[in-house]
Amino acid sequence: MYLFMAYEESGVHHAQEFENRFWTIFALLLSTALFFARDSPLAFGLWSPTLGFIGVLISGYAMHLWDRYLHRLAISQQIRNLGMRRSTTANSSLMRLKDLGIPVEDQLARINTCLQDIDQLLIPSTINNFINQRFIFTKEQEIISVFEECDARALNYLVSHVKLGLLFYKIKDHRSFNGKHRTALVTLLAVERLPILTIVSRVIVLHSLQLLKLRANPKAEFWVRNILLNTHQDNLSELKTLTDTKGDYFCMNKLIYDDIRSETTRQDILNHIRREAAVQQTHIQMGTRRLTKYRMHGQFRKVLSDVDDTLYCSGGMYPAGVDKRYPKKAVYPGVLAFYRELDLGTQGPEEWQDEHVGNLVFLSARPHVYKDMSEKANFAKFEKLRAQGADGRKGMHTVPSLLAGDLASGTSYMVTNDFEPLAQKKFDNFRRYVSIYPEYQHVFVCDNGQGDVRAGELMFDSFPYEFQSLYVHVVMPIEKTHGYSPQRWRQKEFMPHFFRTYPEAALHAASRNPPLIRLGGLQRICRDAVKDFEQITNWSTEAMKAERRLELNQAVWRANSFLEWHYLDQVELIKAECRWTLGQRVRTPYGIGIILDFDPVFDLYGVELDWRPLDIQVIEHLKNPSSSIIRPKEIATSSGLGAKRSLSTVVEMESEEADDEATLQISVGLHLPKRQEVGEPSAERPITDRQRSDRSRISTRKALGTNVLSENGNVQQQRREVESSIPNDFQRLNQETKAKAISVKARIGGRFISKLTPPVLPKIDKEKGRSIFTFLAPVQGSVPLAFKEGDECTTPFGPARVAQYRSKNEIVVVDFIGWYAVGYLAQQDVKVIPKSLLRSLFRQMSASEGSQRPVDYSSSDGTVIATPFGLGSVVRPVAPPGRDTKRAVSPTVRIRLESWTLANGNHPELYCTVENAEEWKKSKSDETKSIFSALENLVTSSRTLFEPFLSNKTPTKIEPKFEQYYKDSASVTTIFGEGVVHRFRSIDGFYEVHLTRWMLASNKCATAFLRRESINYRIANGCKEGYPVLTTLGASGTLASVDPTTGVHIVTVPTAGMICYLQPDHIARSLKAAVGENVLTAFGEGKIETYSLQNDTYTIILAGWRGKLFAKEVSFERVGDGVQDRDGPFGFGKRPSKSKQQPHRWKSE
Repeated sequence: MYLFMAYEESGVHHAQEFENRFWTIFALLLSTALFFARDSPLAFGLWSPTLGFIGVLISGYAMHLWDRYLHRLAISQQIRNLGMRRSTTANSSLMRLKDLGIPVEDQLARINTCLQDIDQLLIPSTINNFINQRFIFTKEQEIISVFEECDARALNYLVSHVKLGLLFYKIKDHRSFNGKHRTALVTLLAVERLPILTIVSRVIVLHSLQLLKLRANPKAEFWVRNILLNTHQDNLSELKTLTDTKGDYFCMNKLIYDDIRSETTRQDILNHIRREAAVQQTHIQMGTRRLTKYRMHGQFRKVLSDVDDTLYCSGGMYPAGVDKRYPKKAVYPGVLAFYRELDLGTQGPEEWQDEHVGNLVFLSARPHVYKDMSEKANFAKFEKLRAQGADGRKGMHTVPSLLAGDLASGTSYMVTNDFEPLAQKKFDNFRRYVSIYPEYQHVFVCDNGQGDVRAGELMFDSFPYEFQSLYVHVVMPIEKTHGYSPQRWRQKEFMPHFFRTYPEAALHAASRNPPLIRLGGLQRICRDAVKDFEQITNWSTEAMKAERRLELNQAVWRANSFLEWHYLDQVELIKAECRWTLGQRVRTPYGIGIILDFDPVFDLYGVELDWRPLDIQVIEHLKNPSSSIIRPKEIATSSGLGAKRSLSTVVEMESEEADDEATLQISVGLHLPKRQEVGEPSAERPITDRQRSDRSRISTRKALGTNVLSENGNVQQQRREVESSIPNDFQRLNQETKAKAISVKARIGGRFISKLTPPVLPKIDKEKGRSIFTFLAPVQGSVPLAFKEGDECTTPFGPARVAQYRSKNEIVVVDFIGWYAVGYLAQQDVKVIPKSLLRSLFRQMSASEGSQRPVDYSSSDGTVIATPFGLGSVVRPVAPPGRDTKRAVSPTVRIRLESWTLANGNHPELYCTVENAEEWKKSKSDETKSIFSALENLVTSSRTLFEPFLSNKTPTKIEPKFEQYYKDSASVTTIFGEGVVHRFRSIDGFYEVHLTRWMLASNKCATAFLRRESINYRIANGCKEGYPVLTTLGASGTLASVDPTTGVHIVTVPTAGMICYLQPDHIARSLKAAVGENVLTAFGEGKIETYSLQNDTYTIILAGWRGKLFAKEVSFERVGDGVQDRDGPFGFGKRPSKSKQQPHRWKSE
């Protein structure tokens, strides 16, 4: 089963019948093991073989019916997301057809009735065709006749409303010559009546062929090629876009690169697409009117996007992504509107219309699994996003396409944690996509959590014109982005835009030159972002929600500034939910406070802080525990508060130094100029009724702070107990501040406010932190602090000795140890080192203080020293300094490096300090004392000598950025004429082509350097694949195929039983028929015997009467359609016997 699902390109998957047989055989084998194995829990076949055999047959047949039912259900579903825009017009609507007298409903009923007769529920089509062959033939011919007889409008209606995929599958190509009904039906729609089919009908026909599986019929690729090559310019762009917006994985990328096996057919389609795109671009640059009708719907732009951490938040789940800022699977606010406005662009209507076709594509790193298992889950998510929200807004504006990754890149990332395979896979998908849509420009929206930025850089390098812009959602630090290199980007002018919110990205898209979206689009994106944020309900914490709200409000505020500059309405910011009521006591980082008001825009609370001493707050709480929570009132929210941008504003004043009016001004936020905070307005405001109503509340609170001492006996007793536990320093501070009541008002963010907890005095554990060796050191704090002259101490500037202590000013004069300086320091900055028993013992063991011993240097002139730069000799020695000698600058030694020789024959000189010279000399002496020094030198010298031979360093391999398609010496055609590929440069993707028809004066061919888009494979003049040709060898045969990578022509010569691989120059000309082929003349059928190139005359042996006919090519017709069976070895299978011969081919159901 693993091999069956892993190798999706194998022949077992070429037809649905093969897959059905596999599952049937698999069910038979599994049921056999289940019913007859000895260790199976259901091994009843061991006791009753007949019952076990019947169970095996029932299991196999049930699997056969189940797989057949699932496939029938899949191909019976009509395209839901195509829109059917053309079906609502007057030409193809049902009412219009009825008015014209066209019995389209009767025709549709006839087709459905015949289809029901052919498609039996329990009997497979193969068995039904064998039993009721004549009846099936009649019904199939009746269906074909309906499509042949209807007119253009009825035909498009039938194609749009019939189950065309089921119809193609159930109508078979029978073995008889006149029974190839499937070929006749598809040829009728894809070839004969193709010009009258609308674009929607052509998309349905292509989709039905994909459901049928192109590999099941050898002519399917020819039908697809004919449909695409007969669709031009705007119609071709619309056909490709509609094929990609059906909501399934049957897209243009799969059709061209996976379903089509022939490289020649694929190149023909891609060349046709490039030619039509060139015509469209010419009309765009010239400003003609031919593209006005299609361009009025929007811009020629494809919006490519990642899924995880770009559309959805992964929640930090490995390996999807790393973003934890939003809840898991939450859609980022504004992302859908950003997609819509990028798709809409700056042309066409102001807002998106429902009948328009979108251009949204998702580049996902999630691997493609068997068939559409992974894609189906993604398309289900996209379908939910398209649904209308609870607020009536529409979701995703269009049905997107999906380009999935593969298992190889995903496995490499999981094993090695390397993002490069993911980036390379996305770039490969983009390269395929650009080849299908060369007329479009592309915008890539991604994140920096994986390799998307690197993929965007590769897109920019390879397709600078098609790649328009890169927007990177920041989900991790920018410097940790894979492939992050600002210097390299600056050199190549690659400028990705990093953003954290989608309003920020929209602001850049609207303000860049040229803009990508309109100003109205920026306004709509900001509005949708605000509404999207309000719909997110599964926040893990309120702090996360508050941080994201502030981040999004900041981006919307910047966008509002830009909109205001262009005289447009601003977008309302996200308002926070009020969690605390007026008068409620809460705890803040600045202490306990009371809520005064609330600003919902900036989530700021006006809080009056209680900065009274902690003991007073504790006593008040003990007196009345219920006073911790004041009765809540209705919260006051003022729009004027939104103008204040500071997160906290604190103003304080002593009540004894201010009158009641000043206290009132402070409480309501009217600050005097000398106490004004930076950024606040200085003009006084009139006192409002609300401020007058707060006068009594503030006076009461002030009285509460000043009359705490007048309490009853119980409270006084509790207060004395509290004061007894307070340290002396706190009691002294309390005595100084008892008579003062401080009024403080602050504006604090809601995420910094928490529920009130009662105030508690800190408990100091005197025994905590006391060392077990404390008895060895004196206990501090038991005696008053005193500084004695000569005591060693520590200061913020280093160790020192106390010189003088000024107790009146609490200043300590110290002499610093180690440098000549005197310091005048506050006594709290000086710490006396206590004397202890251990310190005395360690002092005896430590070295005595004194001046450093000078370096003793006694090397004379010529002393050899091993420096890090090689051996050298002393040229200028320095005598050791005397006892009284002092130098301001350290002396230097000059050493001549003997191992170095300059170009002029001299030796370089090295200057170093005496200390370095001594260290080098000492290290050399240590090496000479070693008994292994000689052996070390020998090994080192030998290793140096043989290092070039022993080293096995592999040169850095430059990975090619481009793959070579056209091989060396391949015959190609260019815009400059025919040529031959000389070589390929993988670093930039250019081919060096020698133009064989251009001869220079030097008798050499001209050379052109071209990209793959400017080159096409060469085919012999006037020749076509599948038709006869004459070679320069004198043999005639059929041109079976042309290898586009080499230009080699494969010619089959059945009469000689050989296959020729020839260059285009070895093909002489095309023929009407090759030697040995059957032809039809006016005298009956015959066979070509010879061909004369000089006279252009064919010699034909007439069948029946053995007459010879000498004729020109206009006198006969070749029997055969020229379509080769690509599954066979060019017609050379087993040699047929002389009996009646019938070619053996597998017939698909």
